Amino acid sequence: MNADAILYDKPATLLNGESFFLWELGQRRVIEHWMDHLFRSNAMLTLWLEKDDPALATYVRDTFPLCKQVEVKVGVPEAATDASAFVDASGAIQLQRGTAIVPCLPDQPVTKTWFAMVKRWLHELQKFGTQLPELETQISPGVIIGHHCSISKDTVFNAPCWIGSGSTISGATIGPNVVVGEDCVITAGTHITDSYVLSRTFIRPNMKLDGIIATPKNFIDHATGEPAVLS
Repeated sequence: MNADAILYDKPATLLNGESFFLWELGQRRVIEHWMDHLFRSNAMLTLWLEKDDPALATYVRDTFPLCKQVEVKVGVPEAATDASAFVDASGAIQLQRGTAIVPCLPDQPVTKTWFAMVKRWLHELQKFGTQLPELETQISPGVIIGHHCSISKDTVFNAPCWIGSGSTISGATIGPNVVVGEDCVITAGTHITDSYVLSRTFIRPNMKLDGIIATPKNFIDHATGEPAVLS
């Protein structure tokens, strides 16, 4: 079965210069989680884009083995489709059979949809544990730490949270519902809840992040997709 995912009307929303399907979600990208879901349903994916995205096309071509077939095209399907693949407002990836064209993102800020996916992923980790023990360690239920991290003894973790490899955390409080990407530095006195710190981001001392996407360059309110002003 072929599933069509149609991404349009969201051309201006980028994180670190990358489009939605290349955004981080733990050690992997959104497109990889999407394909895992479709593979379990024995479905192939045609991803339709309003505009050409060479970075996404290259990533798809270089990443997926033949058993996870995915193709990137520009435009919208002209013929009837077997099914539509989309993510709903709660962050759940859905596969809907039928010929109706369904946009792959709901009518809300794309950052809000993405963080809903992040939270679902975190709660699955809390429930089922890590599936990649060779790359990360579960130090308590729902608290998963990547390898080669430096974490001080006075750091507090509140599940669920996930820390990427190579990150340094000193005297911070992390969680619940927090992802810290790879090679980040989180300094003393920082409190982070319901937020995502993208890879290679530095967080200065005593910051309080709640409902935030922290990037190496700025802070974004993930509920609105707008820049966040922090005190």
